[in-house]
Amino acid sequence: MTRDYLAANNAPLQNEDILICKRVFDHICATGHITGGEACDELATQIIYFYQHGVTNEDSLEQLLAMVAGK
Repeated sequence: MTRDYLAANNAPLQNEDILICKRVFDHICATGHITGGEACDELATQIIYFYQHGVTNEDSLEQLLAMVAGK
């Protein structure tokens, strides 16, 4: 099975998946000046949700999160 298939089926995240999510999280926090609290919790939740639903590319994740934030 591929990582994309597992991610889309809510399988547990593997080390590589977590590293991708963390890089996206760190980059958004650094560029968006998010430092903690509820905003960080919400961001982490959104990253994992979208990743598990098939958005496994870092750039695509960041673009999707930017669109969601700009509602």
